[in-house]
Amino acid sequence: MHKDRLEKYMIDHREEFDNLVPDPGLWEKIDKDLDVKETKIRRISATKIFWRVAAVVVIFVASYFFHDLMSRRGEHLAEKQVEIEADNEVLKLLDEAEAFYASRINEMKELVFQYAMDNPGIEEELELELSQLDSVYTELRKDLKDNAANEQVVEAMIQNYRIKLEILEDILHQLKKNEENMNVETHEI
Repeated sequence: MHKDRLEKYMIDHREEFDNLVPDPGLWEKIDKDLDVKETKIRRISATKIFWRVAAVVVIFVASYFFHDLMSRRGEHLAEKQVEIEADNEVLKLLDEAEAFYASRINEMKELVFQYAMDNPGIEEELELELSQLDSVYTELRKDLKDNAANEQVVEAMIQNYRIKLEILEDILHQLKKNEENMNVETHEI
C-alpha cells in the first residue's frame, strides 16, 4: 500500500522530534488558561441553564393559566347555552299560555258583552279595567326583553292573564245572577 508522504516523513524523522522538550512553564500557562475557560464556560452554562429553566417555567405557568382560562370560558359558554335553551323553553311555554289565555279572555268578553247588551256602562268599565291590565302587561313584556326570560316576569305575565279572566268571570257571574233575579221577579209578577 502506498503511504502518505507526511506519514513517511514522520516515521523517518521520529528521533528528531523526540529530542525537543517543551518549556516547563508551558503546562502551568495551559492549566491556567483552562481554569479561566472552565470558569467562563461554567458561568455561561449556569446562566444559560438558569434562563432556560426560567423560560420553561414561564411557558408552563402561561400554558396552565391559558388552559384554565379556556376551560372556564368553555364552562361559561356551556352555562350560557343551557340558560338560552331554558329561556327558549320558557318563552315557548309563555307563547302557549298567551294563546290559551287570549282565547279564553276573548270567549269570556263575548259572553259578558252578550249579557251586558242592555247596560253599555259595564262594557266601558270592563274595557277600562282590561286596558289598565294591558298596560301592566306591556311593561312586563319590556321587562321580559330586558331580563331574558326571567321566570318571575313570566309568572307575573301569566298572573296578569289570570286576573283578567277572574274579572271577566266575576262580571259574567254577576250579570247571570242579575238576569236570574230579573227572571224570577218577572215570573213572580
